[in-house]
Amino acid sequence: MPLLSRFSIAGLAVGALAGLIVESLGLASVISFWGDVGLLVAGAALAGAALWKTPLRFPIATATAALAVLWALVAFTPLAPTIASGLPRHDAPQTADAVFVLASSIHRDAGLTAASMSRMLHGVELVAEMRAPVLVLSDLDDSHPSYAVAAKRLLDHLKIDREIAVVGPSTNTREEALALASLCRRRGWKRVIVVTSPYHSRRACAAVEHEGLQVVCSPSAETEFDAGSLERTKERRLAFSRAIHERIGLWVYGWRGWLGDAKGADGASPNDD
Repeated sequence: MPLLSRFSIAGLAVGALAGLIVESLGLASVISFWGDVGLLVAGAALAGAALWKTPLRFPIATATAALAVLWALVAFTPLAPTIASGLPRHDAPQTADAVFVLASSIHRDAGLTAASMSRMLHGVELVAEMRAPVLVLSDLDDSHPSYAVAAKRLLDHLKIDREIAVVGPSTNTREEALALASLCRRRGWKRVIVVTSPYHSRRACAAVEHEGLQVVCSPSAETEFDAGSLERTKERRLAFSRAIHERIGLWVYGWRGWLGDAKGADGASPNDD
């Protein structure tokens, strides 16, 4: 009982609210946390309950109020599309030595998520159109299945005969760019078509360009929200988390010198959406 008396129901509620707002805005992805966000919500609730009767009560309440204001701004103002403006990069179509599909999430049974399926389908579409003879995939760490299983199944189903190459394992875009560059040096490739999600395309293509490759940036379709309109509050919340993640990623990669000059394979400036 003495231990329980130190906990506050009000603090539990405020902490849970803060955690739920963080989950709703996808703020965990801003710091590249892809684990179970529900655990963060539970942890925030318990922290609020434990700290509510201490001097930290006011900072906790203030932070939660600030998160609520941020939620309203994201959901009901043009904040998300403003932050996302200029992130997608579309280069003029060209042929290349290979199509490179960057990794996204994948299920334990090797099934593709909506994002990874969209990227994979676009990569397959490009090799089917003879834009390049090789489909290069980037695998995640050893705890995840290889994308080659799903890619081969898809190519066989569509009766498309193309070579599949796999690089990795990689844990971030920088490592993916390095692994691709190593493969390209071994194979004598100079130009690659880079496929990833629209908001990720500017950073991913610039990271590959930094390794001395000519890049044709060709983003896949966005499957989680309508990037062209962002009419619904849910769409704006999803777009906000993706856009903030990429803005921070661009700043970090630029600061570390990991970005190329953002020129297309023809030497012209890329097209922005």
